[in-house]
Amino acid sequence: MQRFLSILLLICWQATAAQQQEIKLTINIPATSLENAIKLLEQQSGLHFSYEYTRIQGITVKAHSYKDQPLAIICRDLLKGTTLMYKRIGNQVIIGPAFKNDRTLSGYVEDAVSGERLIGVSLAAPEFQAGTATNAYGFYSITVPADSIRLQLSYLGYQRLDTVVAINKAEAVTFRLKAANRQLGEVTIRGGQAEKIEHAVQMSRMTITSAMVQAMPRLLGEPDLLKSLQLMPGVKQGTEATSALLVRGGTPDQNLILLDGAPLYNPMHLMGLFSTFNTSILKDVTLYKGAFPARYGGRLSSVIDVSTKDGDMHKMHGDFSIGLLSTQATLEGPIRKGKTTFVLSGRRSYPDLGAKIYLNAAGDGPEKFKLNFYDLNAKLHHKFSDRDKIYLSFYTGRDQMFTKHRYTDDANMKGNANPDYYLTDAGAYAGNISGTIRWNHVYSPKLFSNVMLIGSDYYFRSVFSQEGRNQDKGYTDYQQLKSGIRDYGAKADFEYQPVPAHAIRAGADIMLRRFTPGTLRTRQTDQEVVTADSINNNRDIYGTEINLYAEDEWELSQRLKVNGGLHFSAFYVEGRSYYSLQPRLNARYLLPGNWALKASYSRMTQYIHLLANNSITLPTDLWVPVTDKVKPQDADQFALGVARNLFKDKFEFSVEGYYKKMHGVIEYKEGADYLTSSKGDTWQSQVAAGNGQSYGVELLLQKKSGRLTGWLGYTLAWANRNIPLVNRGRDFPYKYDRRHDLHIVAVYKLRKGIELSGSWTLQSASPFTIPVGIYEKAGLPLSAHESYYPQPHVQEINTRNNMRLRPYHRLDLGISFIKYKRNGLIRTWNVSVLNAYNQFNPFFYYVDKFEYEKARVSLNAINLIPVMPSISYSLKY
Repeated sequence: MQRFLSILLLICWQATAAQQQEIKLTINIPATSLENAIKLLEQQSGLHFSYEYTRIQGITVKAHSYKDQPLAIICRDLLKGTTLMYKRIGNQVIIGPAFKNDRTLSGYVEDAVSGERLIGVSLAAPEFQAGTATNAYGFYSITVPADSIRLQLSYLGYQRLDTVVAINKAEAVTFRLKAANRQLGEVTIRGGQAEKIEHAVQMSRMTITSAMVQAMPRLLGEPDLLKSLQLMPGVKQGTEATSALLVRGGTPDQNLILLDGAPLYNPMHLMGLFSTFNTSILKDVTLYKGAFPARYGGRLSSVIDVSTKDGDMHKMHGDFSIGLLSTQATLEGPIRKGKTTFVLSGRRSYPDLGAKIYLNAAGDGPEKFKLNFYDLNAKLHHKFSDRDKIYLSFYTGRDQMFTKHRYTDDANMKGNANPDYYLTDAGAYAGNISGTIRWNHVYSPKLFSNVMLIGSDYYFRSVFSQEGRNQDKGYTDYQQLKSGIRDYGAKADFEYQPVPAHAIRAGADIMLRRFTPGTLRTRQTDQEVVTADSINNNRDIYGTEINLYAEDEWELSQRLKVNGGLHFSAFYVEGRSYYSLQPRLNARYLLPGNWALKASYSRMTQYIHLLANNSITLPTDLWVPVTDKVKPQDADQFALGVARNLFKDKFEFSVEGYYKKMHGVIEYKEGADYLTSSKGDTWQSQVAAGNGQSYGVELLLQKKSGRLTGWLGYTLAWANRNIPLVNRGRDFPYKYDRRHDLHIVAVYKLRKGIELSGSWTLQSASPFTIPVGIYEKAGLPLSAHESYYPQPHVQEINTRNNMRLRPYHRLDLGISFIKYKRNGLIRTWNVSVLNAYNQFNPFFYYVDKFEYEKARVSLNAINLIPVMPSISYSLKY
């Protein structure tokens, strides 16, 4: 790593020195206008001079003769006696008014209609070779040596704004951008915000809008954010139909998912089939696959930063939609115009309603049945002044699955006061609750802060009970498993921008965490006598995490830009302390032809683990902290790539290669699972830690404007593990390893009111473990009644993930019919067909039987999504 940093710093020094190398000229300048003298200098020096014509109009210069003189002396002589000064930046010389002190313009950029603050708007001052972008709260700051500034504001989906602002008259200005075309311009794709990809120092970042998610083909009429992110290069799904994100060889627990700054631990519904995000309330979603800025920490593989709408400042409006799976409604508007806004959104599914009809018709269904989920988002935004704003965000969501069966022996019911019966109840409940209180304050045009109070709670509870009577003998059996994780904390971030080419961020946070790894309650009775009554692991684990960071983004020259920082973290749990210092570095160098060469290094540390033994994220997975026995996870990631806008900025192209080395990743030992690990503190002895590595190349070509938008993404990747107590200590391909991953995504506006969309995915086969033999499990002698039942067997595994079964490919199609009514209503019908050519993509495999004579194993597969049409309706008002 030291060698990598030394080489990068040497490149930075050489590039800066080359850009600022002094130019000496031999030139004769006659008595003429200043404008003509500048043109002569341009021809002789090869540099570009920028100036405002009205400032040099009418100024004349005397004749001068120079022989091998520095350009700085020539410019100083020509401007002597005027109110002008010069400044050289790279290959450009800027001539403007002479100021002893720079002036700073700051403020916000918002939607002209709703007042919604816009994130990532590009603000450029071409005369001064300066620029900036709005932060996560729509705030900007730019400093120039002038009393006025010409600004060009650009943001995809909005009209470009070119304006001149007098800084000495107003130091705080709010710009309002108009949508380019609200009817046909809603769907945009953004990579690296609105800044050109070759100008941005950040790599391994993708941004997606709510409109893009809603344009994608839908499962049961439900637009899904996480499924849309799975179509990006470097991101994979765990298995067919699930929403789990697997980024660059990582696991689902290695993703930091933030909703308005609060962490979400299991943002899934219906056993991982759908995400918890209601797309109608989303404003901005940014995914970091690597090259993590210093302000983020706590996970190894990715950061998904989700921001919700602030609310319309001027008028009330909303939307309503209904599909085969759920119904949602959103309402937003002003409580006090220009001062206070609200957003309220709710979603509720109803698969149990359709299931009840089917079960009742079958005649042998359960006595009671529930299967549904709901989400509720709420947000308040109050503007005290241009310097102070406060936001209150709240989210809650819940899944519930419950069945109740009753069986009665009809043969002995007649004349029997106490007939035999059997009654079972089984249920599973999971949910998230999160909230933040955020205060934005502008201390000065150059200094901005955001202070937050954060709360998050994820819980899971499963219940199984049975009771019955057999020949007047009653019995009961009750089992309950509870697990979860709860966070409380505070965070403060500061942003300081002394000059446009230099931005500094710093901050700190503290999080108090309570882990419930798995509390198992058991109670059994036989003829009203308690035969078992126990609680295993009835103990929570408390931990405290502290994070400090400092981050500096500096444009050293026109070609070289660097973002470097340090992230320090500490974790305290049960008398044990862990510390980690994590350097971060991103660099961009402009090559000839306007190609950007980008490199990055980042180190990440994670203090929590997810105990899972499958390829999907389930509510039954257990969140556990580091302990004396289970150490933190660490990862070092290197990345190198090139990027450029092509064909008049209509296409964005990037290629990135990455290498990630992970330490302290855990796996269940052979034969262990969450049921055994939830008993007492035995989970620590059920897992083994080791190393992992992933590496690969990602290619992305995306079209961002015009009637046809979309992208082509390809990933060539490897993901391996080496865990001493797993697979006999030998390397094995990880369960998420897929060699090739190809996505083609397109959205086409056929004509006004008709929009087509489609996506095609091709993935290499994922690893699977097939036993090579089976033998009976040794145990105690069998009793008389036990001999009638099949006895357990043990499978012989020669190596983990020893087989790849079949590749995965699927075509999804969608069409939206949009009607824009005169009263402002927008009605949309969406028809989608998932798996259009009915490809059999298994949800999971399982071993069916062993054919001993042929030495062959038979597998069965379950497929959740055959060809599946759906329809949904939405209304915006």
